[in-house]
Amino acid sequence: ISGSVAGSLHCGSASTSGTLVRHQADTRFAPCPKSAVSSPNKSNTQHTAMAKYTASDGTEFDTKREWRKYEFELSFTFKNKKNEQLSKEAGKIDGQPFDMAECEGCEIVITDHCDQVQIDQLKTCRVFLGASSESVFVRDCSDCTFYLACKQLRTRDCHNCTFYLYAKTEPIIELSDGICFAPFLGGYPEQAQHMKSANLDPSYNLWWGVFDFNDEFKTLNHWKYLEENERKPWFPRGGTDQICACPPPGDAAALPSQTGGNFGSSGGMMSFGFNTSLEQAEQAHLEMEATTAPPPLPPGAPSTAVAPPVAVPAAPAAAAPKKQQSFKALDRVDARFQKGELWYPGTIATALPNDCYDIAYV
Repeated sequence: ISGSVAGSLHCGSASTSGTLVRHQADTRFAPCPKSAVSSPNKSNTQHTAMAKYTASDGTEFDTKREWRKYEFELSFTFKNKKNEQLSKEAGKIDGQPFDMAECEGCEIVITDHCDQVQIDQLKTCRVFLGASSESVFVRDCSDCTFYLACKQLRTRDCHNCTFYLYAKTEPIIELSDGICFAPFLGGYPEQAQHMKSANLDPSYNLWWGVFDFNDEFKTLNHWKYLEENERKPWFPRGGTDQICACPPPGDAAALPSQTGGNFGSSGGMMSFGFNTSLEQAEQAHLEMEATTAPPPLPPGAPSTAVAPPVAVPAAPAAAAPKKQQSFKALDRVDARFQKGELWYPGTIATALPNDCYDIAYV
């Protein structure tokens, strides 16, 4: 769970690789369902019929949970496709989340603005995504080419993939190799408006600020910048609308991950680990919508607790007072939630004043 929490911290040096979290802005999936009630011609003494939830293809469901799951898979998912051309044009997604999974040899074009996007187990696919207001979460993909405009790119277990990228924050790779990065080249007529709707500034592009969780010494063995003479633009709807800026690589030392600043965290949003399945994520959204309770807390924490920012206590002094160790964004730590006995692994998402931190738990 991402949020400011109370507790003691210590460096998690024993961890071999940090697990990233995935942020989501809200829980909208589809328009409100149609409800069917008893006919007005019936006698007033009759009971109202059970409400029905009707999907966009006319299929009816008795529960909202069943309807939402079906509607999401029907309208906001491409799954189990092979050698197909798949597309969603302007207005078809309109700010909803979107998923792609288990596709091979497909061309997938999304010329609309989305919330968070999950991309899982794609092989030899070519993907175009016009604007995502949150993270694009890519897992277990190989030999694919992606054209993505998003708040942040997060990848894991990807191999031999090329990313033409617009990113508002630093892109992240983990347990991946053979990755190439280039600035987003291409566009479509409505992209400027869609990026505005997604709160993305096309003039500010951090495509080059790659953070590799598995390259502590910056060897650059897992990824590289694609040479300019190898780059190919893509305008899937025709035209030459190049909206996104294509700056050269900048000074890595000035990136938020190196200066202790905000590393693209999204406060107040649900978070998912890299091992979260599509069904598990959907189930979490449904449960969150069904209640007004806050998001789940780390294991062992009281179910009704809310985690306010609290200063991390200094280590006990021995002979002389010792200065409390400070942490920066992306430091891997263990935290004792609300000064409890158990430690939970996590990553510093944001370093706040006075040695307070937002922690993304694993």
